[in-house]
Amino acid sequence: MRDFEDFEGNAEVIESENTATTTVDEDDDDDNFRPINCATLSSADIYYELEKRNIKSTGFPDSDRDILQRSFDAEFKASLEELKIKRREAKRRAQLQAGLQKRRMLMEKTLQEEQDALVTNHQLSLMLDMVRDNVVQSAIRLDLNSVTARVLAKAMWVNNTITCLDLSSNELNDHAGSYLARILKRNFTLKKLELDNNQFGNRTCVAFGEALKLNNSLVYLSLDSNPLVDDDTQDASGIKALADSLRTNTTLTSLNLWRTRISPEGGVSLANAVEANDHLLFCQMGHNRIDMCDIKRVADKLDANLAAFEASERARRLNAQTETEKADREKQLLEQAQKDAELKKWLQERREQRAEERRTREEERILEALAEAAEKAKVEAEARKAAAKKAEEEAAKKKEKAAKAKK
Repeated sequence: MRDFEDFEGNAEVIESENTATTTVDEDDDDDNFRPINCATLSSADIYYELEKRNIKSTGFPDSDRDILQRSFDAEFKASLEELKIKRREAKRRAQLQAGLQKRRMLMEKTLQEEQDALVTNHQLSLMLDMVRDNVVQSAIRLDLNSVTARVLAKAMWVNNTITCLDLSSNELNDHAGSYLARILKRNFTLKKLELDNNQFGNRTCVAFGEALKLNNSLVYLSLDSNPLVDDDTQDASGIKALADSLRTNTTLTSLNLWRTRISPEGGVSLANAVEANDHLLFCQMGHNRIDMCDIKRVADKLDANLAAFEASERARRLNAQTETEKADREKQLLEQAQKDAELKKWLQERREQRAEERRTREEERILEALAEAAEKAKVEAEARKAAAKKAEEEAAKKKEKAAKAKK
C-alpha cells in the first residue's frame, strides 16, 4: 500500500498519518485521566487500599482518607507521563487504523475508476497494453482523460521504448499531473514530455520537483498554459519545488513554463535556481507575472550556458574530427601493413613455388639422366655382348679354317 501511495500522490492521506501523534488532543481535562478521589470510596475500600500500601490506619476516617488521597496523588504524579504516553499511543493507533481504512477505500475507488474507464474505451485499453509490453513507437501522441492518464502513468513505469510522449490539450487535472510526474522516478528512457494546455497545478509542480531530482534522462519538459499557481491562494510552493530540482538536475536542457501564472515570488525562486544550473539552455517564462529583473537574470544565465554549450560542442566536434582523422590514419596504416604482409606472403609463396618447381625439374632431369644412362649402359652391354658373340663366331670360323687347312 505504501507503493500505491507513493505512486498515487495521496499526500493528504500520508500527511494525516505522519502527523497523527501531533493531532492527538491533550487529555489533561479528561475526567477519566485524574487520580482516584478518595471521597468516592467506602471506609472498607479506604482501609483495604491503606493495607495494600503498608500504611497504618489512624482510626479516624477523615485522617485515613486524607492520607490515602495524598498517596493516590503521589502515585498519579509519578506515573502521569507514562499514563499520558499510553493514552496518546492508544489514540494514535486508532487514528492510524482509521487512516489505513481510508487509504484502502481510496485505493479501491481509484482502481475501480480506472477499470471502468478502460472498459468503455477498448481501443485505448489495447494501446495501454502495448505501452506496457513495449510494442509501440518511440514517439506517441495520446488523447485520454484524467483517469486513463493514471493507467498510462503506471504502464510507463515498465516501458523502455517511448522517448517522446505528447499528452497536450487533454484537460488533465492536477491529480493526473502528479501521476505523470512520478513516471520520471522510475522511467529513465523518456527524453521529451509535452503536457501543454492541461489543468495542472501546485501538486503537479511538487511531484515534478521530486521526480527531476532523481531522473537523469529527460531533456525536454513543456508545461505551457497550465495553471501551476492558484490565483486565489498564490501558493508558490510548487514552483519552488520545481525550481529546487533545477539545482541538482543535469540532463534537462529545455523547460517551457509559458503562461503558467507564475507569481513574482515564484519568479525569484526560478531565477535563483537557474543561476545555479549550468545545463539548462532554454527556459520560456513569458506571459507570467515575473519581475523583469528576474527574467533578465534567467536570460543572462541561459546565454552563458548556451555559449558554454556551443564551445563545448565545438571542442567535442573538433576532438571527434581529430579522433576520426587519427582513426583513418591508423586504418590506412593498418591496411597498408596488411597489404605489405599479404605482398610479402605472396612473394614468399612465389619463391617457394619456384623453388619447388626447380626441385621438380631437377628431379625430373636426374631421372631422365639416369634413364638415359641406364639405356646407354644397356645398349653398350648389348653391343659388347654382340661383339663378344661376333668374336666367338669369328674365332670359331678361324678355328674351323685352321682345322680344314691342317687336313
